[in-house]
Amino acid sequence: MADPKRKMDTIRSIENLQLSTALIIGLNDAKQAESIAEAIRSLQDLAEQWN
Repeated sequence: MADPKRKMDTIRSIENLQLSTALIIGLNDAKQAESIAEAIRSLQDLAEQWN
């Protein structure tokens, strides 16, 4: 991820969701980062719908 703020926000989201640290590590890989970020956003949307 080129944007450091977005990266840190995404990392915080992962930590708040208590997901695997492998996802955090994956954010450093440009090929995986966007897919991981999309998955996190989707999970957050689902979590909000359930609450």
